[in-house]
Amino acid sequence: MVSSGGTHRPGGETPAATRGGGHIERSSDGRTTYHDRSNQTVAHIQHGRVTEVQRPNMVIRRPGGGGRTVVAHQGDKVVVARGARYGYVQRPIVVGGRRFVQRTYYRNGVAYVRGYREVMYYGVPLYVRAPAFYYPAPFYGWAISGWSVPVLYTWGWAGDPWFGYYHSYFTPFGSYSSASSWLTDFLIARNLQSAYEVRAEAEAEAAPPAESIEGSTPISDNVKHMVEQEVARQLEEDRRQAGESRPSGDTLPPSLTDKASHLFIAGDVLDVENTSTGGNCVIGEGDAIQLSGGLPRDGSDAKVLVLASRGSNCRAGNTVSVPIADLVEMHNNMREKIEMGLETLRGAQGKDNLPALPPDVLGQPVPTAYSASLQADSDAGRLIQEESRQADQVEREVLADSGPAGAVEIGAASVVPTASDTREGGLLAGIQVGQSESEVVGILGPPRSTSFLGGLRKKYEYNAGRVIFTDGAVSDVQVSAAPMPAPALAGNPGSSFGPETPGAGAAISQGQSETEVIAILGPPLRVSFLGGLLKVYEYPDRRIVFADGAVSKVQ
Repeated sequence: MVSSGGTHRPGGETPAATRGGGHIERSSDGRTTYHDRSNQTVAHIQHGRVTEVQRPNMVIRRPGGGGRTVVAHQGDKVVVARGARYGYVQRPIVVGGRRFVQRTYYRNGVAYVRGYREVMYYGVPLYVRAPAFYYPAPFYGWAISGWSVPVLYTWGWAGDPWFGYYHSYFTPFGSYSSASSWLTDFLIARNLQSAYEVRAEAEAEAAPPAESIEGSTPISDNVKHMVEQEVARQLEEDRRQAGESRPSGDTLPPSLTDKASHLFIAGDVLDVENTSTGGNCVIGEGDAIQLSGGLPRDGSDAKVLVLASRGSNCRAGNTVSVPIADLVEMHNNMREKIEMGLETLRGAQGKDNLPALPPDVLGQPVPTAYSASLQADSDAGRLIQEESRQADQVEREVLADSGPAGAVEIGAASVVPTASDTREGGLLAGIQVGQSESEVVGILGPPRSTSFLGGLRKKYEYNAGRVIFTDGAVSDVQVSAAPMPAPALAGNPGSSFGPETPGAGAAISQGQSETEVIAILGPPLRVSFLGGLLKVYEYPDRRIVFADGAVSKVQ
């Protein structure tokens, strides 16, 4: 379950009336708290971006102003939406007198169900993954023990956009001496792939996350070996429980309660308190954090050490405060990825250079007693889509009403110029004629919007001004005295041009430049920035991925 996290509340605010009769309070650090007229909607806005909205039965979160998570309560159901195509619906079930919850996950039109047992911890319900089956105990023993000979293994990710995007953060081992080492790369990869897909979904919905992997601390082999040790410990927990029809006792797993150090791979984006530097920072999917000494005995947030950061602003070496519920979700996410990896490894045994399983570990999985009670909710996809649309409307209403007279307009939101805008203005003023688009994005980050001016001319809009390119190089820089108006939330963030595509159906080849593609196909419908030097042009009949200005893939 997504928790409230360590949301920072602004202090020292000066209330001001809004257009619709509500009021806002601003703090010196650029944060704005908005209250609607009825005080039923409270929103936090930073630098023109909504970061959280609280309403009765609904919370909308955008950690760092980026990707959105919606948590909505509908009776005994909880709907969690991360875009219209991702999320889950949770509801309680009782099996054999014990209380469980089930979650129907919905992912790109496919629904699947998972079970969780409820554990009360200092009055807070936590939901711990309850496997639907266990493999025979000897299979887990094989997965934990080393292979007789290390094997070389090729994953086949080289051409995948997610792997290209995260290549500076994550490098597979390549050679594996045990199933646990192979599973380590599998679970890290699946987390990053999922993060990339959800990010692409957010961009398609006109709300691209402010994410970059610049400044990341790669997940080193040393940290990955720590992940491998954690994988082995969790496999050992499964081995011990493999002979039971249900988990023993309503307790948290040892990886959360013993006094040893445990490593977690984040499976979600979290806004947490940075106890090293003060204020808040964002943990992202794939970040590695370490818990030492077990959970706090009073139910308070846990202090963890960041070991690897993929560009999130919770930097490696920082100590951050993470709600216990979120740590449990990290544990659940890792266990699920390990289970998926075991299934993949079991199916691929004896192939692609992987060792064959010994005959004595080939027994069939044994269902748990409660697995028959898990039934996917047929309306999960519809509920997730409805809550996602409702969140769109709520955010539009907040942005439309969140500014008093006389303030600078940023989209439909109204905020004062911030230190961040001033910094961006200084960087913008330093952009030189002749610099490439990649160089500009490397300095300023992705623009708020992109528009084509005809011929070989293109415009990038930033809060502090705009940059004009001619044939891929800077030809003019215009710094504004105040932040520029942003496109409306429901608009198309990468485009201000029509759908006409003169070259529809024409062939595009790898290596062609953006200028060559535009000359053939005309301006795209949408431009999306995937981070680093990756960019996507979307046309009615195709998506074209560019890496450092050249075509790398046509979809």
